[in-house]
Amino acid sequence: MPSQSDVKKISDGKATPKRRFDARDWAFIAEYVIDTWNTRKNRRKDRERHWEEIDRQLAMIPDVEFKKLPNGKVDTNKLWMAEMELPLQAQALEVLNADARRFRFPDVGPWFRAHTELTDDFLDKIDFGALILGDKAEVPSQIDQDNADKLAEGFLLHHMRQYDFETRTNHVDAEAFKYGMGVARARMETKNIYIHESRGVKKEKQRIPIFVPVSIKKTYLDDTPPSMHSAQSLGQAHIIEDHLRLEDLILAANKGSTDPDDEDGGWMPANLKNIEADDDGFITLLEMEGDIVVPRKTTRSMTIPGAIVTVVVGSEGKDKKATKGIVRFRFRKQPFSSYLLFPYHHEHIDSPYATSPLEKGRPVQIMATDALNRLMDAAMLKNAPPVGYDRNDQIFAAQGGPIIHPYAKWGTIDNLNVHTEVGGDPSTLANTLTLAINLYAELTGILPARLGAQTVSHTTAFAKDAELQRGSVRTVNYVRQTGKGAMTRWLDMAYKMGREALSTNDTASFYIDAYGGYVDIGKDALPEKSIFEWFGAGGPAEEAAKNQARLNSLNLAAQMDQISQAQGNPPTVNIPEAIKQVLRDGKWTDIDTVTNSDAATSNAAGSSELQGIDPGLAGVVSTALQTSQFGNS
Repeated sequence: MPSQSDVKKISDGKATPKRRFDARDWAFIAEYVIDTWNTRKNRRKDRERHWEEIDRQLAMIPDVEFKKLPNGKVDTNKLWMAEMELPLQAQALEVLNADARRFRFPDVGPWFRAHTELTDDFLDKIDFGALILGDKAEVPSQIDQDNADKLAEGFLLHHMRQYDFETRTNHVDAEAFKYGMGVARARMETKNIYIHESRGVKKEKQRIPIFVPVSIKKTYLDDTPPSMHSAQSLGQAHIIEDHLRLEDLILAANKGSTDPDDEDGGWMPANLKNIEADDDGFITLLEMEGDIVVPRKTTRSMTIPGAIVTVVVGSEGKDKKATKGIVRFRFRKQPFSSYLLFPYHHEHIDSPYATSPLEKGRPVQIMATDALNRLMDAAMLKNAPPVGYDRNDQIFAAQGGPIIHPYAKWGTIDNLNVHTEVGGDPSTLANTLTLAINLYAELTGILPARLGAQTVSHTTAFAKDAELQRGSVRTVNYVRQTGKGAMTRWLDMAYKMGREALSTNDTASFYIDAYGGYVDIGKDALPEKSIFEWFGAGGPAEEAAKNQARLNSLNLAAQMDQISQAQGNPPTVNIPEAIKQVLRDGKWTDIDTVTNSDAATSNAAGSSELQGIDPGLAGVVSTALQTSQFGNS
């Protein structure tokens, strides 16, 4: 079994001899993770209190603390008072999430683009014509840059179709709108993959990259500010908290690999022997991922780059001290962090946490809810005001006071005093409530147009669309910021992770929409390097602009080719193949049904060759082409 106490220290690109960890090193790492977790938790306790308030508002659970006595019991004299919670926060979250989803993903068409690196070695290995499954797909005979880009795009889309990727991004967006920071992690999982191809549907198990949303409430971001006096830059080390049954953890540790270089390994089951669970059988797990420094007294401190340390924190043992220790230690397989951060709006340079629309709207929600409850109380007192009576009246004394209800009959000769002045003015409270609701709408941007209300003073579709865009401009900015940041980073990570997961003999089958065919490729058929460009819901417009630019360049090239032929040069542009490419771009999948055979096309082209045309006729040819399919596209 590989030793888990051997760690390499990388310095200046050279590997030094392995240093062995002793018990003091492991104890220090465990204490370091726990202390860092407690420190970060304490620093953001005010923020966590706000998050709890937002959760209560979203659940529309009324705050009834004002009805309780100092001893915690409910004051019976306040039972009649209203308990209402307005749905302003819940409605805002629904609208913000819907808008973000609309801006992030189009209904049809692409939402990102790949740019792969073509090398001579790659072009020598791949035979693109042999990749397409089926005999009716019109595909190029030789791979080019566009074909390689579409391979990378189809490979990623195939993986994201194996689970509900869009719904998971909605969960992350919801956390960003609620708490200011959405968090996701990239990880590899073994899943049953359903592959639809021309030969039918087959199922097989594959390891694919997965986008996993996690809650910021259980994630503690690295809040250490960067130092201007350090020559070494350490990667951020985030901590995530989890609660698990001790029995389940022991089972996973005993079955898991002990190899720290295995992304699913690094288990240390022996360290669980003295861990005590709580009364319900649960323990706390803390996982820190990042660069960790282990201090040494006699030698230089050791830096462990890309480490993932899992510490277990149990209940008190026989010595009245909390049982704790490292249960897992492994190295990150990828050079990048698995964390993907989706901040809404940063306000402080010294804090990794951001603010959110619902955090801004939290005090206004409290104000509006308080105004509503006071309005309800005032209305109740106006409709059923308190009544004063003479205590010496025997009838009322026997009843404990006048019983108030419609058509009540009071058999007394004493005067009754109806106190309509208590409770305040309902109209004033109603104005305050209206003011608070309008203030909330202005603060969060949830205006009537975003709720589906008919726009006023605009009649054209362009004006209405512009009004909606102005109302959601902050959401658009958030989607663009995270799209060019975390989403683009996710595409880069998913491609590298997915490609490396393919072994030499493995193949991946997926559909390429542009060619209307399925490909079955191995690892070597995917370009090693690729970068990705995110454009969200603007993808169809981007694709349309790209196609239009191609048609415009084809139009110009055809005109220049006609002039070249008129001067006695051989033709350059292969018009029949260009026509087929245009049809493919128009989503024609069976081009044979709308085009002539290659032989017929060749004969027609040979019989209509332009021989000896005077250059002066170029203008006539250009005019004819401008009125053709290319010029009108």
